Amino acid sequence: MLVVEDDVTIAGNLVEYLETHGHWVDVAHDGPAAVARVSSDTFDVIVLDLGLPRLDGIGVLKHLRERLGIATPVLILTARDAIDSKRAGFDAGADDYLTKPFALAEVAMRVSALHRRAGGQVCREVLRAGALWLDRRTRQAYVGATPIRLMPRSVQLLDHLLRDPGRLLSRAELEAALWPGDRPESDALRSQIHILRRALVHAGFDGLETVPKIGYRIRCIMPGDG
Repeated sequence: MLVVEDDVTIAGNLVEYLETHGHWVDVAHDGPAAVARVSSDTFDVIVLDLGLPRLDGIGVLKHLRERLGIATPVLILTARDAIDSKRAGFDAGADDYLTKPFALAEVAMRVSALHRRAGGQVCREVLRAGALWLDRRTRQAYVGATPIRLMPRSVQLLDHLLRDPGRLLSRAELEAALWPGDRPESDALRSQIHILRRALVHAGFDGLETVPKIGYRIRCIMPGDG
């Protein structure tokens, strides 16, 4: 579970209570940090404040739903109790909405309900394209049974490319996913593509394709393909 809350005391109370009730909890204290965490890791439920520094909760939620295409259940936890704020939250893709002050027990009950409603399995744990596959829980990639040594940024990039093998992803889409809230240097994505492609080819997978002036995609290459 990910708790996104800029108030250190509130975040600490949530983490302590939820962990004592059987949840593994990670924390982000601002919008870009939250986007980075959901871009690189898989969570069962997200508890999200709206009044976040640098990128507010609605911005985080829209990035999660519209740019990343992640269906993880989201509980908004905020002091904003106006009906317009609630409407904005649900319109952006929230699954539940709870206003502050709140009872920790109620947060835990709502989190459990969201997890149960989602069937306990929010995202695919394994992404595949032919012989290439990524275990999203361990962040380990393989070609067949051979593990690939990848840096965290390469794993993050591969995760996005493998979510829909064959689909062409634009430079802008990948840059927004890898560097949320920050504009990267002009050749940053190209460098990351080069690092990832070199590692994949070394492991026996030559299916990371560049479409000039448009973007990148993963082609499905089955064992024995040339």
